[in-house]
Amino acid sequence: MCLIVTLMAMTHQAIAHALIRFDLPEQPLETALVTFGGLTGYSVLVASNLAAGRKAAAVVGDFEAREALQKLLVNTGLVARYSGSNAFTLAPDNEAVTAPPGISDESKSNRVSLGKGGYAMVLQSSITRILCRAQPDAFGRYRVAFQMWINRDGSVQDMRLLESTGLQERDALLQKALRNSAMDVAPPASLPQPISILLTPRPDPAADCQPYMNRVD
Repeated sequence: MCLIVTLMAMTHQAIAHALIRFDLPEQPLETALVTFGGLTGYSVLVASNLAAGRKAAAVVGDFEAREALQKLLVNTGLVARYSGSNAFTLAPDNEAVTAPPGISDESKSNRVSLGKGGYAMVLQSSITRILCRAQPDAFGRYRVAFQMWINRDGSVQDMRLLESTGLQERDALLQKALRNSAMDVAPPASLPQPISILLTPRPDPAADCQPYMNRVD
C-alpha cells in the first residue's frame, strides 16, 4: 500500500479554485498520482494494490485540481472520495469497476478499501500523532519516505527508511518513534504489507499537530 501526502504552502481555497497547468501523458496511475499531488498540493492516499496495473489518462491543459483528477481517472474504474477540501482516497467505482489486465478474481476480492473512513485515514492520523509528539518542532517540515510492517494488534513490527529526511539525527528519531509505536486501529487482515509511505512538507504543521499534543491516549 502506498500513502502519499503532498501538501504545498497554499490555502485550501486557493488550491480548490486555482487553474493549474497540467501536462501529464498517459502513464501508470501511481506515477500520475505522485505528480498530481506535487502540482496541486492535494493529499493523496491510495493502496498500491488498488492502483497497480492501471493507466492514468493523459491530462493536458489548464484545469482546477478536481476537474483534472476526474480526467486523470477516466477508464481506471476508480473514483476519488474526498475526506477534506484537498485530501482524497481512491475507491472502486461501483458503477464501472474495471480491473486491470491480469488481475484475478481472487486478487480483486482481496483488495483493501481505502475510501472515506478507511484504513488510510487511520494511517494518516496515527503517523501524524506519533511524529508530532516525537518531533514537535520538525514534523511536517521535511520530506521522507519509509516502509512499515504492522502487526495484527496494530503495533509496528518494523520500519525501513527509503528516503532520508536530510538529517541523520532526525532520521534516527523518526525510526525510533515509529518502531516503538502502534496505529490507532489494528489493520484489516487483507492489508498488503509492507506499507510504503511518503510524507512531504505541510502548509501548517503546528495546526496539524495541535490536536495530539495535549491528548492522553
